[in-house]
Amino acid sequence: MLINRTYTLFLCFVTTVTIFSYFTPLMGANSTDFFAGEEPYGKPLQEWAKDYWQWDVGQPPGDIPKDVNTNLDKCIVGSDRQKVMIFLLQAYDLTYSSKCNISSGHPILVPLLIGECDPSVPEARTKTGNIEDLWACAKDSDEGFIAWEVSLDNRPLFQKAGNKEVNAHLKDKILVRNSSLFNITIPEVNRYEAPAGKYPAVVDGYYLILNPLPPGEHTLTYKFTQEQKIPGADLSYVNGEARYALTVN
Repeated sequence: MLINRTYTLFLCFVTTVTIFSYFTPLMGANSTDFFAGEEPYGKPLQEWAKDYWQWDVGQPPGDIPKDVNTNLDKCIVGSDRQKVMIFLLQAYDLTYSSKCNISSGHPILVPLLIGECDPSVPEARTKTGNIEDLWACAKDSDEGFIAWEVSLDNRPLFQKAGNKEVNAHLKDKILVRNSSLFNITIPEVNRYEAPAGKYPAVVDGYYLILNPLPPGEHTLTYKFTQEQKIPGADLSYVNGEARYALTVN
């Protein structure tokens, strides 16, 4: 499976996160106080990425329903099994807007351009039994990431858009590449309508983890542009945008 994975779904993201009083107005444009680090909470980034994909694949397929109370998209946030990390939705080829409640005590994983690959992906190279082929498959999902932005309180934290760059050095720090194998369990009902089962898998891509947010009302948005370089792709570019209105308790 790959949704970036690929069923040849290639997913990419940026994240614009708005969080009202997370930083003081005096914070410099290139401050990285928001960044939880390369091994947040004592766990390597690739392990958080594996946890993320195990949650992500369990989401239901199809269009996201509306919340009748807000008329926005249904709130979608997740976590790892230990309830340490908050996971946000992948927004590949989506425009997503929702209102959610989250805890102030948990860091937040923002999935930017990310990939996963396992033998459920309908490509010959995923069936060879070679980890190198799975690495290449997952990495292919992450090519063509040409513009992104992550902001808090309308303040760019991590950005590349035209000539604008903020904290560009973080790109290498949030990259997972050539991960170790892990077993991903795909349920009968899953986001990618992949065959259910347990598969050896690898992960790839850019996972930005933010420190916990203080209580209050916040807005989080993420957007991206990806250049499609896949033979036979329907579009030359794919965009995605997600906006979260967060009540942090």
